[in-house]
Amino acid sequence: MRTLAVLMLVLLQGCASSSVFSPYPNQAQAWQSSIWQGQPATAVPQLEKKALGNDGLLYLQEKARVEQLAGQHDASRTSFADVFTRYESTDAEARLRASGLAAGTASLLTNDNALPYNGYAYERILAHAFQAFNYLALGDSNGAAVEVRRAALEQRVAEQRHEKEIAEAEQEAAESEVDVSRYEGHFEGLNAAAAGVASSITNAWTYYFSAAFWEGRGEYNDALVDYKKAASLAPQVEFIKADIARVSAKLDRRWRGDTGLVVILHEQGFVPPKREISLPIPTVHGYFAVAFPVYQVADQVPPVPLHAQAERDTVSTEVLVRVNGAAAKALKDRVPSMLVRQTLRAAAKYEAQKQANDNLGLLGALTTQIYNLVSERADLRSWLTLPAYGMATRMELPAGKQVIKLSASGGGASVEVPVRAGGVTLLRVIETGQFLRTEVYPIQEGQ
Repeated sequence: MRTLAVLMLVLLQGCASSSVFSPYPNQAQAWQSSIWQGQPATAVPQLEKKALGNDGLLYLQEKARVEQLAGQHDASRTSFADVFTRYESTDAEARLRASGLAAGTASLLTNDNALPYNGYAYERILAHAFQAFNYLALGDSNGAAVEVRRAALEQRVAEQRHEKEIAEAEQEAAESEVDVSRYEGHFEGLNAAAAGVASSITNAWTYYFSAAFWEGRGEYNDALVDYKKAASLAPQVEFIKADIARVSAKLDRRWRGDTGLVVILHEQGFVPPKREISLPIPTVHGYFAVAFPVYQVADQVPPVPLHAQAERDTVSTEVLVRVNGAAAKALKDRVPSMLVRQTLRAAAKYEAQKQANDNLGLLGALTTQIYNLVSERADLRSWLTLPAYGMATRMELPAGKQVIKLSASGGGASVEVPVRAGGVTLLRVIETGQFLRTEVYPIQEGQ
């Protein structure tokens, strides 16, 4: 009876934890539909109600992004500030391992959804970039500068942390005698989705954003450093080379001209959700089927460039970061540690089933078997309102007010932008389905 009581207790706790028995993408459909219909503001109340549970960090991130899509920049700024507070708390708990035992025990008898959602490094970095846009929208360039620096710092710190985590996961798999290579055939789709992504953490889009920001403020040394980082991460994008040459000339006071730079930062679509596959895990008593999360190539819609025309110049955006690929790479890097947990989970559930068969009679055995089937869910949680692609391009235009005509798969728009000789104006274009949202931010030197 003790085993059955433990199982029922975990079941009740799981019902209170939103994703334990109901996959996160299924829950998200209710509020995602509002965004697809071009009405993101209507999704905010639904997300707010969910921000108090085990998945609170995830829902806060979604809420902050949705508020920004709705043009509610002050509310979004507050929500992102709460997100960063949650991250700090999560990091502190990880260092102290304050709640690791309880969460780990529950996850062994249910699934990884019983663990608090801690997010991924690429999510943290993009959160800081989005917060910088909030500050720009609120007229606080110095606040934006802080977030731009935090995004860069997070990339450096996360890259170091990530290398250590991968090494520890591989060591843990070896010590637990989990042969990761035997499961390669099950992860062909995940590997293909992550193909071509060298790192799930560093990305050229955030560096290009920060480089243009620093150039606009006249901080040319910082701009040059970040343009070079963007170029190294996206060597196929030719126009960054011209940006490096221009800022080098400004740094050496060799630049002469009467044009200004309009940088178009283009966010397209949404990252796809994870999918669940069944993975046969060997135990001492035979194989036990467990649920495992993956990304599929078929879910990754290819990018479609945005075309911009002004004066006699026409340019198109190019991909600087595949966020969907970064998400797949981040998941792929976690496979060894996840396989260790799945092996332990399979053994724990098999033992629970065996105890029920031996001690609880037919009803107890049947209850345990049903519970094992119902609770076997993959952790499909991820930040779903992130763009699938971060793209960019730029135009050098004469000083004065210029009208830029935009054409994209999500529609078209004409936007008037102020251009200052030697200055930088950011034109942010968010493309969600059949809708375009544009934001214009002149970056003034000396702010």
